[in-house]
Formats: sequence, C-alpha cells, structure tokens
Amino acid sequence: MNTITPLAAITPLDSSTSDSGSRQQFQQQARPGQTFTATVLESAGNNKFSLNINGQSILAQSDTVKLSAGTELRLQVTSTSPLIELKIISDTPQVNFGQTVTLLGKNIDIGTLFQALTTTPSPLLNSLSTSTQEGLQSFANLQQNSLDGKDGGVILKQLIDRLGISLESLLARGDNKASTQTLKAALLEIGTLLKNAEGIAATANRLLGTIEMYQMANLRLESDNLLLFPLPLPFLDNGYLLFDKGKNSESSDKKDTPLSFSLHLSLQPIGNIEIHFLHSEEGLYIRFACDSIEKKEFTSQFGEELQETVTTGKILGLSFTDTAGDPTSELIQHLVPEGKSMLDTKV
Repeated sequence: MNTITPLAAITPLDSSTSDSGSRQQFQQQARPGQTFTATVLESAGNNKFSLNINGQSILAQSDTVKLSAGTELRLQVTSTSPLIELKIISDTPQVNFGQTVTLLGKNIDIGTLFQALTTTPSPLLNSLSTSTQEGLQSFANLQQNSLDGKDGGVILKQLIDRLGISLESLLARGDNKASTQTLKAALLEIGTLLKNAEGIAATANRLLGTIEMYQMANLRLESDNLLLFPLPLPFLDNGYLLFDKGKNSESSDKKDTPLSFSLHLSLQPIGNIEIHFLHSEEGLYIRFACDSIEKKEFTSQFGEELQETVTTGKILGLSFTDTAGDPTSELIQHLVPEGKSMLDTKV
C-alpha cells in the first residue's frame, strides 16, 4: 500500500500555539480505526504539505500522493507505532482513495530502525555492507552517550559529522571512507537493498527526508550568511543550532568579533525553547525564550543557577521571554523570502 508520510507537526506561521503540545494532544487522541477529517492547507515542496486536522497544522510527506491546497480528506488511523499512519478513505475530488498518510514525530533518532534491523529472526543488518553496519552501530552508540561530561561537545560534533549533511562534498573530494560511514549513506543503502521490507524501508526514507531537508535548508540559508547544524539527539522532538556567519565575520580582527548563535529546541514536557547567545571578549549575553508566560516565569527562577553553571565567561546580561516559536516554523520563516508564500496550488 502506498503511503503519505506526515512529518513533525508545525503550527501556522502566524500562530502562537505550542506545536509540541498540539502534536502530543493529537498523538494521544489517535487510535487504530479512528477517523479524522483533514484539509490540505498548503504545499511545502519536495512532496511535503500541511494538513489541518482538528484545528492543528501538521506537516506531512508522500512519495506517491499529490495534494493541492483546499483538498478535503477523510483519514482513518491504521497504525500508531512507531509513527501515526492514516489511510485516505475519502477525498474531494476522489483521486487518492486507499493511499495512506504517516505522521512523523521525533527528530533524527535511529533507535527504532536499528532495533528493527537487529531483532528479526534473521537480522537484516547482516545483509548490509560492512561500512553501513559499522556506521549505523557507531551512530546508535553515539546517540546513547550522555552529553553531560567533558566530552559532550566532542560527541555532539561527531553526531553532526556522521549525519551526512556533507555527504556529496565528501564524495566530490574522493573521501569514500568518511562518506560511507555517514547515516545518509546508510539510509540510502537500506532504502535500496531492503525496499521490500516495508516498515524498515519507510522508516529509513523518512529519516533520509529529514536529513535532505536540513541540506536544502543550509543551501537556502547560505545567502543570508546563516549556517544550520541539526541536533540529532533522541530526547529532542526537534532541534538545531543556527550560526550567524555574517555577524561573526564582519570584523577583520577575529578577537574583536562577537559570536552570534542560537539554539532552537522542542522537547516534552517543556515545549519550545529558543536560547540566543552573543559572546564577546567582555562576556556573554543570553536571551532564554519559552513558549508561554507560565514557562517563562518558571525558568526565570533558575537564573542565578544558570549564571553559576556558565564558566566560559562572565554573563553580562540574562533575560527570559515567552516568545519562542516552533523550530520547524521558525526555520520555514528563514527559508521563505519576506512577502512570499509557501502556498503552491499548481497541479
């Protein structure tokens, strides 16, 4: 059966609703056999589109179904694990009957995929190349490591490097060893060799689509002197670091150039968080944003503890706000030029 694959839910760009809470609410409501009515809000390109389900805006993806804005769908839940999958049982006009939609949830976490490859009676992992087996094992081990220790930064860098964001660059340089050890290369092999293993292939393709989304984002952000680093940490629903290359390269004297970067995170039960940093020789400015007034008031109680924890420099300013948005929506705002719309009604 062909599938539509819903990605991590996003809120409309003009909405202040917490996406993490909305997604969690929908996931709690969904039960196998249950039906929902959905309306296609807009196309996001690359076979992705936004659905309105019970007033919640949820990003979806499909390699087989083409939907335009305004299409009404009747969806039935066919699976809730590891991701919510919905079958189209009615649509207007009726051209997609029987197709399925899958709601993607978490960030890049290969735990479910790795378990499926290693726990079958005849482990499918053994059918993959040695480099792919080693790459998957290494990535899975890195994701299980704690980042609290002194090597946390090194582990995080290894995770980001192993994602495969630079796979094509590695291949162009002839660095085959490094390229074959990336998660993207492993997912490409899994999708090809295990295409008949429906659940495994679908999971691999969803993860691959997320990596390619980040690659596309970096290409688009380059013109704004921004550099994005995905944070493939299993405890995050979504997360990335945004580095402002423009502000960090204006001065000819690198010592006098302030560093400007920000963390955009979504995790349960905290919700959406944005942490903006401006670091100079004099010290560090931090703006900590939550997605509600209540969370802002709660986190601000730990201001003194935070100042004691930061040892890399003097904190010159620390503020707390309730202005955090959903990381995916924030990224879309960077990708879509001002005054433009993501709405694409072309058939």
